[in-house]
Amino acid sequence: MTGRRGRMGDAPLVLLILYTLFIGFVTLTPMQLDTGPAGPIGRLLQFFADHQVTSWLTYTLVEKLANVAMFVPFGFLIALHKGRRRWWVGWVAGAVFTCLIEGTQATLLSPTRYATISDLITNTLGAGIGAVLALVLMILLPSRGDPDETDRVVR
Repeated sequence: MTGRRGRMGDAPLVLLILYTLFIGFVTLTPMQLDTGPAGPIGRLLQFFADHQVTSWLTYTLVEKLANVAMFVPFGFLIALHKGRRRWWVGWVAGAVFTCLIEGTQATLLSPTRYATISDLITNTLGAGIGAVLALVLMILLPSRGDPDETDRVVR
């Protein structure tokens, strides 16, 4: 991890903190963002529904894909921060974080937010995809300053 930190510095950690705050804002504010049919998402979905080629893009599908997409960077940044040996922490942390979010929505924000198992699954899936992508990146682009674990000689 020393070499990776040398190459990227603390950028993954800083980005992770900012992105975690963003997820918190999107998921833990009392009011949901753009839920009405007159908003940009509603108009876009209506546009898709009006055309036969894209009519399969329903609100439910778009919401699920958005949940996956929202957690891909989260899992990716944690995996980059933890390194190749502990990349899986990005996936686990995504599952834990989404459990906290859904629990908060179910208890403290229940009048305006809805906690669902679907969100738990899709958010965790997104974090897992992000963590795996980070692992692939770390394998394809090994750090320059720190030899791979298998190249080390114990004296």
